[in-house]
This record gives sequence, structure tokens and C-alpha cells, in this order.
Amino acid sequence: MVGKYKKPPVKEAIFEIRFPAELSIECRKDEYYEKIRKELPQIFVPAIDSPEPYPLKNYKFQSPDNSKMVMFSINRFSYHDNKYSNFDNFRKETEKYVIMFCDLYKISQLKRTGLRYINHIPITQEKGTISIKKYLKFEYNLPKSIPTDFELFQTLLLTKLNDGKLRILIQTVQTKENQEIILLDFDFFFEGKFFVTNLGEYLEKSHKHTKKVFEDLISDEYKKFIIQREE
Repeated sequence: MVGKYKKPPVKEAIFEIRFPAELSIECRKDEYYEKIRKELPQIFVPAIDSPEPYPLKNYKFQSPDNSKMVMFSINRFSYHDNKYSNFDNFRKETEKYVIMFCDLYKISQLKRTGLRYINHIPITQEKGTISIKKYLKFEYNLPKSIPTDFELFQTLLLTKLNDGKLRILIQTVQTKENQEIILLDFDFFFEGKFFVTNLGEYLEKSHKHTKKVFEDLISDEYKKFIIQREE
């Protein structure tokens, strides 16, 4: 079914790159900040009380409305979209911030790329239990002695998917607003030796695989709720 999401469940979309440590980033953070200051003026510095070496901790730069953010240290960079609408817009913004960063610090080789989608699916309990099948094409194959009327559940999977890997977290969660949801967290990543010039290719492949898994996993009932058919 061809269509577009009118009620996308994506709470946050993240694209991260990891690369060999570049020490010039540590003393030249201000140069990148000057390039993004108008859009991401808010600065959050890392805490110094954790055991991780300070240069490996992320600085955060955020928009005033909290719609987007970048984080980086001497060996990683990530772009975060908290108001995800569609992949084309996300890809455009991601490539803008990532390529600007890599050009400034002369980063050409990557060790890892990762695309992560954090989805919140609102749910309603029925007689104190959750009907998984109402939302997902997913079930537990358990012995008959274990009831399948779940009040809570949590599953973490890591699997190879073509030339990458996919981590999936599925669990029930109560949000800060006291809304009960199914957290559907996908993290598709490539590990090895990559080049910034091929960034768009890896981002596109990551989205393609993740979208396929998402659409195969959600129930037909829930799909009708979020997808609007194109005439």
C-alpha cells in the first residue's frame, strides 16, 4: 500500500557517525559553533564527574524549540530530530550538519554509521492487560503454563541484516505525561571502514531497511491509523 504517514509515531530520529579520534575538534569547537549558532544557539557542556575522559564526552547544541540538536566529541557526531516529519527533510538536515562538521575538521574516514528511530505507540489496556496483536505483528511463543495476558513486556534483539546490523527494543513504558506506550526503538548500523563521500548511500540504505522492518512489524489495524492512502 502506497501512502504517507499522517500520524507518524517517531518521537526522535538520530543519525550518528563514529570516526578515528581527531584532537583538533577539542580545541576548535567554537569554529563549528559559529557555523550553527543561528539555528542551534543553546549550549550544553558535559558533566565532569563521570569516569569517561572529558574529550570523549559530547557537547550538545540545541535549537530554542528543542526540535533539533547536534552532539559531538573528538570521535563521534550525531544529529537529532525531535519533530520528524519525513525522511527527505531528515536526510537534508542530517547531511548539512554532518558534512559541514567533516569538512571543517577534515574527517574523511568513518568507523561506524547508525540510524536510529525511537517510536512511541500509544496503547490502551483492556481489563488491565495489553493486547500486543492490536499494535504489532509480534507475539511470544511461551509454554501453556505462562499466561499471555501481559501487563508489561520487554524484548531486546540484535541481528545481522544484509551488510549491517539491527538492534530492536520493544517494551511498554509510561511517559512523563503518564501516557502508556509501546516503545519501538530501531537502531540500524554499519561497522567497518567507510568514507564521508558515501554518507548519503549509507543513510539511504539504513532508512530503507529500517522502514521495511517497521512496516512489517506493525499490525494492519495500527497501520490504518497512521497511513493515509494517496489517491
